[in-house]
Amino acid sequence: MRERLESLLLVLAVGSAVAIGAKRIAIPYNVALVLVGLLLVVVDVLPKAPMDPEVILIAFLPVLVFEGALFADADSLRSASRPILALAVPGVLISLLGTAAVATQLLALPFAAALLLGALLSITDTVSVLLAFRSVRVPHRLAAIMEGESLFNDGTALVLVVLASQVLASGTFDGAETFRALALAMVGGAAVGGAFGAVGASLLRRTPDHLTAILASIVLVFATALLAERLHASPVIAVVVLGVIVGKAARRILEPSRVLALQGFWETSGFCLNVVLFELVGMQIQADMLVREAASIGLALIALHGGRAVAVYGCFGVLRALTGELVPFRWQHVMLVGNIKGALSMAAVLSLPSGLPYRDRLITIVFGVTFVTLVAQALPFARLLKFLRVAIPTADSALDAAKATLIAARRGQSELDDLLASGLVSRKEHAERRAAFQRQVIQAEVALQTPQGEVVRDHLTDLALLSAQKAAVLDAARRGLIAAETAHAHVNRIDRAMVELPGGHAAPGANPHEHEGES
Repeated sequence: MRERLESLLLVLAVGSAVAIGAKRIAIPYNVALVLVGLLLVVVDVLPKAPMDPEVILIAFLPVLVFEGALFADADSLRSASRPILALAVPGVLISLLGTAAVATQLLALPFAAALLLGALLSITDTVSVLLAFRSVRVPHRLAAIMEGESLFNDGTALVLVVLASQVLASGTFDGAETFRALALAMVGGAAVGGAFGAVGASLLRRTPDHLTAILASIVLVFATALLAERLHASPVIAVVVLGVIVGKAARRILEPSRVLALQGFWETSGFCLNVVLFELVGMQIQADMLVREAASIGLALIALHGGRAVAVYGCFGVLRALTGELVPFRWQHVMLVGNIKGALSMAAVLSLPSGLPYRDRLITIVFGVTFVTLVAQALPFARLLKFLRVAIPTADSALDAAKATLIAARRGQSELDDLLASGLVSRKEHAERRAAFQRQVIQAEVALQTPQGEVVRDHLTDLALLSAQKAAVLDAARRGLIAAETAHAHVNRIDRAMVELPGGHAAPGANPHEHEGES
């Protein structure tokens, strides 16, 4: 036990040093981790330790998935639900089959093994994409589509990984049984996640502090995953649904300090598991095998991007034909290049049963593909956003600072008023502190009363008004006050207006109609 703890501490120490160095040179930490992981494999300094795949399946995957879902904005995901579902269900199947078809021809794998490889490579990594989105502002709707697609794509793809591994292990394929298992996994996972999400929202409301809220969330995550597994539902889909519901409830019912503590705990947990996963892969593969499979890795990359291109452009073309929903071609190019592999793909391949045929080869290929996509796609991703003119020009730092000051001061005044009403502060203290906040408000409003500040404020106002109109139309349709077809047409017009907003859902100057002739 002492040796295991010492090894774990060493891995975390290396990961911390790598993350600090990556931050200093401004590259995503997972890119730095995969580079160091490759170096450790080449110099052969990691012990070749056996590992129980169940640990990855039960302990790692739920944490990684919940961490991503907890930060998701449920309202944004709902507004982009059609593009997200198009990529997360038919898109994953198309990508999987396309990758498998090419891999069967190029890699000389049996079709069952090629299907498994396709499922493993259908899993996307949000870490690199979201890190790029933090450094380069992008349209809010594009970020929502890519984040939501990754969350639900991961759930679908991991279900297909399990089914494909069972087909490979048994050597038989029963279409009816596979479809039944897939439907049970997806529907059952969503039902379990929704039930535990409702329980979790109620439980969070009753937790007295951030420590009990964190403890409750840990219990919820593993209880959800374990029950879903026992019911033959998808633990990943269950945890994704749980994370989205709990995240929305936490932001609505908990004070900001407790929300930050909850998110900070799960972000730290996800980072630690990312570090451990990159090292675990290094313990499972050998440098000579990585060299032997170099050609296979290159061919797998061709298969991966070919399948992804068919999925992205095909699904959005069909979506546009059926519903009229338009996703600009520039955004689709971003989604193609943003198909980056990461910790979840490696966790999925490490969770395969130890005696599974082709397991070692699959681990090597997945690690190689992850390495190439992180280095060749994640590193220049922010520059690509600017090249495609998808990035929104950075706002004036003085205006941003003024907006932050105004938001904070207004919130401080509101909190002071609540404290006065509760009798927790005296009228004298309330007046003094409120006056100090008011001085900050006045200074911030003066800074915002410039021509540029007025433009920014107008855009934000337009976006808020359009969002309110859209919500009202959808609510009227749900209540039966207007026909669903009428609501759908009206919402499409509102969505187009939101896409055209420079400060809303599209880059400045982006006009969805400019792409209509590019089909």
